[in-house]
Amino acid sequence: MATTRSRVVELSEHSSTQITTFLVLAAACAASLFIFVAAPVLDVFFAGFLRSEVIRDGSAVTYRIAENRADEVVITGTFTTWAIVDPRQTDHNDDAPPTQKQTDAPAYRAEYIFKPIVALAPLVLVGGVLIAALLTSLLPGGLLGQKMEREILVALDRLAFSQYGEHTQAEIKMLTKEIVTADARRLHDLADVYGMSYTDLELFQKALLWREASGAARTTRTHDAIKFYMREYFTDRYSNAILGLVYMGAAVLIIVIGIRGLKFLPATDPSVVLSALGLEFILLVTYAAILMYGRTEESGGMIRSSSGGEQHADLDLDGDTEKLMRAFLAVPRTTSADGDRS
Repeated sequence: MATTRSRVVELSEHSSTQITTFLVLAAACAASLFIFVAAPVLDVFFAGFLRSEVIRDGSAVTYRIAENRADEVVITGTFTTWAIVDPRQTDHNDDAPPTQKQTDAPAYRAEYIFKPIVALAPLVLVGGVLIAALLTSLLPGGLLGQKMEREILVALDRLAFSQYGEHTQAEIKMLTKEIVTADARRLHDLADVYGMSYTDLELFQKALLWREASGAARTTRTHDAIKFYMREYFTDRYSNAILGLVYMGAAVLIIVIGIRGLKFLPATDPSVVLSALGLEFILLVTYAAILMYGRTEESGGMIRSSSGGEQHADLDLDGDTEKLMRAFLAVPRTTSADGDRS
C-alpha cells in the first residue's frame, strides 16, 4: 500500500521537461492548424461561398471603414490582413490618368477586411492544446499519460481498501489480475462484489488493459484510458469551471454583438465578431465533451459496505412518501350506514 501511494505522489509531480514539451507541442499544433487547416479552409470558403477573391500577397488595396470616412490604403499579409474583393474588379479609379493608375492607386478596392489571426485565435489555440494533450498521452512519460496512470493507481488503491482494508502490494496485483482477465460474465459478478456498476468496472478494466499494453496495442486503447481519466478526475474537478467559462464566453459574445449593433465595430471588418463566436463555440463543444465523458445516473446507484456486506439501494424518501400519499388519496372512500365516511 505504501508503495502504491508513494507512486501516486510521484505521478502527481510533473517535471519541467514534461511541461515544456506540452507547451511546445501546443504552440506547434496551434500554428500548424492555423497555417495548414484553418487559413486554407477560409480561403476556399471566401472563394466558393462568397464568390470573392482573397488578396493576401502583400499588395496594397483601398478600403473604406464607413460611408462617411475617406478611403484608406491597407497592406495585405499572408496571415495578418486579408482583403476580400470582387474578382471582376480590375481598377477602382477609372477617371485617373493611366500613369496614376499604374503607380499611385492600388488596383483593388476591398469589400471586406479580414484579420485571420484575430478571428481564428480561440479555435486554433484550444485545438492546439487538445492535440498536444492527445500526443502526450501517446508519448512515453508524457504529461497526460502520467495523469492517466495516476488516476488508475488511485482507483486501484481505493478499490483494494474497500475490499481488504489496509492492503499490500501483492493484494493490489491480485486485484488487477482478477479484473484484467475477467470476461463479461465474470465482470458482472465482480461488479456485485465490488459494489460498482458494470459500466464503471468495464471502463476500469479497459484502462487497466491500456496500462498493461505496449506499442500499437497501447495506442489503440488510449481512448479508453482518456475516457476513464475524464470520468474519474477531470469532469468532477473542472466541470463547474468549464461551465463558468461558457457563461463568460456568452457574456463576451453579447458585449461584442452589442458593440457591433451600436456600429462601433465596422460591418466590413468582422474579425472580432468571428473571434467571439469562435470562443463561445469552442467552449460549448468543450462543455459538451465534459457532459459526454461524465458519470451517468447508473454510476453510484448501488452502495456496498467495505466489508462486503449486504447490498443497499439509495431510497428517495421524499419520492416514496409522495407515492404513498397519492395512493392513499386515490383509494375511494365508502359511506357507512349511519352516514359516517370511512
